[in-house]
Amino acid sequence: MGTTILQRIQMRVLICMLGFSSFSCFAQDGFEIKGQMAGLNQPSMAYLYSFDKGRNLLDSAVVTNGKFTFKGKVKHPLSASIQIKKIRKSLSFFLENENYKILMYPDWKDKDSISGGKEMRIQQAYEAETAGLSAQMRELGKQYEKLSKEERIKEGEALNELNAKRSAIDEKYIRKYPASLAVLHIMRPQFDVMNFKELKEMKALFSPELAYSDVYARLTELYQKKQAEFLVGQQAPDFTLSDATGKSFSLSSLKGKYVVVDFWASWCTPCRAANQKIKPIYAKYKGKGFDMVSISMDDKKDLWDAAVKKDGLPWHQVSGLTGIKDCPVAKKYSVTSLPTVFLLDKTGKVIAQNISERELEELLEANLN
Repeated sequence: MGTTILQRIQMRVLICMLGFSSFSCFAQDGFEIKGQMAGLNQPSMAYLYSFDKGRNLLDSAVVTNGKFTFKGKVKHPLSASIQIKKIRKSLSFFLENENYKILMYPDWKDKDSISGGKEMRIQQAYEAETAGLSAQMRELGKQYEKLSKEERIKEGEALNELNAKRSAIDEKYIRKYPASLAVLHIMRPQFDVMNFKELKEMKALFSPELAYSDVYARLTELYQKKQAEFLVGQQAPDFTLSDATGKSFSLSSLKGKYVVVDFWASWCTPCRAANQKIKPIYAKYKGKGFDMVSISMDDKKDLWDAAVKKDGLPWHQVSGLTGIKDCPVAKKYSVTSLPTVFLLDKTGKVIAQNISERELEELLEANLN
């Protein structure tokens, strides 16, 4: 005999009670926030704000004996915050249709606590996993200013290793939670310093379900801007700059060879480290139809000269000594961060951009051997 509707409902309830299901048995229709401001004994007001395309007041609640409650419903997860009247400190979190328990403190030295919400659990897990790396990176940052330029290069390598580990964790979280607003917000500070290749890879990992978010809109905007500036497939803009002796050098003089155009600076630690990795590649292919020109973004000739001499750079070195912001060649190539590397073919067309030393060697091996 088949089961009745009532029997099926009762069976589902029993399964939930026994904990056999790893998912929520009943979808929650709305959110409830139960909060408390420690040490607040007088009546006050609590305000719930969202930050979806600007700061918007969602609700307000009376605070009695330090306690307050918010109830409501949202269409999708939101970046939100709670603020108590006349207390400057606020609590930021991700708001979903779930239950939350919040304990706030008026003093910044005391850490607020929050439980509830899938997005908050994702953020808390990420912060726990990266806490050790973050601490190491902060310690390196403190030491950096005390080091000589040469010691900074070595420390830059250590920092690159930590960044690589952090990037691996970042990618793991994006792949695991591609529609997570929390993960999108965690990655947001990186967007502005990413090149087109990096933005393209990151955007492809995130789900279009996040299109409602202004952070996703910013990612898309930057992606489109960088895409328009991407030079692969185009003729490399010609330029003429002076070398260290004052002699003029033009990019067009290298036509007929595969050419690396490298933007760097003496103060750029990753650039200095990259120089040492490129030197053996240059030595291997320089007699096979390959050449290089590095354009320094320095604004002081003595620092530029000293770095070239110290690093023992044998290829063409030029500069306008204007700094990166005022360099007309950097503007032609849409260079905003260092190092930035372009590979040109024999006709002067850009065939690769923002590539690693390993990728450069693979391309030269394929085209020159």
